[in-house]
Amino acid sequence: MPRAAQMVKQACDACRRRKVKCNAQRPCSQCRSAGLNCQTSLVRQKKGRQGRTANVLTELRTQLAGDNNNEPSSPADAHQTVGGGNGRCHFTRSEHLLSRELLRDCSEYFFARMQGTVPILHEETFQRYVDQMDTCVHAYCLVASFGAFVMMQTGYSSCRPGEQWAKSMVNGRALLEEATEARRHLDPLTIPVRSSITIAFLLYGCHIALGNQRHAYYFLREATTLYTAGMLDSQSGALEGDGEHPSMSGKLFWLLVISERAHAIRRHRPVTLQITASSPSLDEPSALDAASIGFRCLADLYRPFDESFLGLWNGTHTTCSPEGLIQLDEHIRNAVPADLELPDILMADLRVSQQWLRTMIWQLSTTAGFLSSKATHPCMEFRYPLEIARDLSMATWKLSPQSMETHGIGLIEKIFEVACTLTDVMACLSTAGLRSSAFRLGPQDYLKHFFSLVHNLPGGRQRFLPLLLTKIGQTLPSMLQPITQHLNLPATATDPPPSSDKASEVYADLWPDDQSYSDFNYAEMSRIGDKTPEIDEAFMQYLNSKS
Repeated sequence: MPRAAQMVKQACDACRRRKVKCNAQRPCSQCRSAGLNCQTSLVRQKKGRQGRTANVLTELRTQLAGDNNNEPSSPADAHQTVGGGNGRCHFTRSEHLLSRELLRDCSEYFFARMQGTVPILHEETFQRYVDQMDTCVHAYCLVASFGAFVMMQTGYSSCRPGEQWAKSMVNGRALLEEATEARRHLDPLTIPVRSSITIAFLLYGCHIALGNQRHAYYFLREATTLYTAGMLDSQSGALEGDGEHPSMSGKLFWLLVISERAHAIRRHRPVTLQITASSPSLDEPSALDAASIGFRCLADLYRPFDESFLGLWNGTHTTCSPEGLIQLDEHIRNAVPADLELPDILMADLRVSQQWLRTMIWQLSTTAGFLSSKATHPCMEFRYPLEIARDLSMATWKLSPQSMETHGIGLIEKIFEVACTLTDVMACLSTAGLRSSAFRLGPQDYLKHFFSLVHNLPGGRQRFLPLLLTKIGQTLPSMLQPITQHLNLPATATDPPPSSDKASEVYADLWPDDQSYSDFNYAEMSRIGDKTPEIDEAFMQYLNSKS
C-alpha cells in the first residue's frame, strides 16, 4: 500500500507515547496487538519515555488496569472530576451545570445564526470538544465558555420558550465562573494554539456582555497575542488545530481584526493585529454562501480603521486631512452596497456597524474642526448625523427584531451612540427643523425609533435607556415627554428633567434587580468630549446599593 495511504492526521495517544506508526483504523492495529485502549485526545500528549519510566508499554498497560479497577461508584461521581490531559491537575466541575441538552440548544442556536458574524468554531470541531469534555479540562473549559457566550452575548433567551433575558444572564454568568475556574487548571503548553485563542475570545465576549471592560480587553488582547505568536511559530501558515478546516484560519484572523478594531474605537484602545500582504485572506464565497458573503463585507468595513486612524482617534497623531476622512467615509458607504440582499441576521450587524462607523468618522471630523457650511462632502456638514439617522432607521425598520437580538449588547451600544450624536445635532436645530411633515419622516421620528430599539432589545432597557433618557433631559428636554409617552414609561418619567438627587428615584424601575449589570463600568463608555452623557452620581450610588 502506498505510504500516503497510511498517513493519519493525528496518531492515537498510545502510539504517540510509544513512538510507533499508527493507522487510520480505530482501534488501530498497534493498540489491538498490545491490548491497549485506542483513543485520540485533543491535548498534545508526552512522547516517548518520561522520567524514570523505562517501559512505556508496561506503563500504559498498568494505567489501563488501574483505570478499570477504580471505576466510580455512581454516574454522578464520574462527571465531577475532569483530569488534565497530561495529569498535571484535576479540576472538580459543578454538577448539573453543563447538560448535554443545554449544549445542544446553544450549539443549534449559534451555528444556525452566528457563522456570518462570529466564525470562531466549526460545528464538527465543537462536537468533538463536547464528546471529550468529561475527560479533558481544556475541552470542558472551551465548552463552558461557549455556553456562557451564547447565553449572555446573543439573543438565545428570546428564542427559548419561557426563557427570560435576566435568567439567561444569571445562568450564563454561572457558566462563565465555571469556565474561569477550569481555565486556572490548564497548562497552556499542552493546549493547541487555536483552542487557547477560542477560549480567550469567548471569555472576551462574555465580559463584554457583563460590561467588565477591563476583563474583556485582557482576554481580547490575549487572543490577539496568542494568534500573533502562533503564526510566528508556525511554518505552514496555519495555526495548530486548523488542519481539519483550513478556511477557518483566515476567518479567525479577520474576526480578531474586526473585534479588536471595534473595541479600540469604542474604548480608545491600541490595536496589535495589522493587515499586511502576508495576512490570511478570505476565500472567495460562492453566490449561495450568504454567511461568507456577509462576513467578507464585515471585514471590509473595518479594514481601513488601522493604526493611522486610531492614532487620530486617540489623539496620539495630529496630522489629519479632510480628504482622508472623506475617502474613509466613501469606503464605508461602498463596503455594504445598498442593493445587497442577505438574511436579516447578517444585514442587522452590517447596517448598524456601517452607520455607527459613519458616525465615528463625523465625530472625528468635528474634533478636527473640519465641519463647514460650504463642505464639499456631506460627511463634513453639521447635519450629516441626520442623514445617518435616516439611513439607520430605514435599514432597521426593514429588519425583524429577532435578527437584531442575535447580536447582543454590542449592537445596542452602536445604536445608542448614533442616538446620542443625533441628540447633540438636534439640540442645535430650530423647532421647525425637528418636525416631520405629513408625508415625510424627520429627526424626531428617527430618535423615537432608536429609543424603541434600545428599550425593546434585551439588555438595552437595563443598561442604555436610563443614559439616553438622561441625555435627552439634559440636552433636548423638549423631547423627553414625547419619548416617554412613546415608550409608555411611568408618568413620573414625563416630568421635567430630574436633579441628580432625584434621578435614581425617577428611573429606578429601569435598572435590573439582579446582579447582571451591577459591576458595569459606565465611566469606560466611549466618548469624544461631552457627546456621550456623563453618569449622574445618583445613578452610580443606586448601582452600588444593588451590589
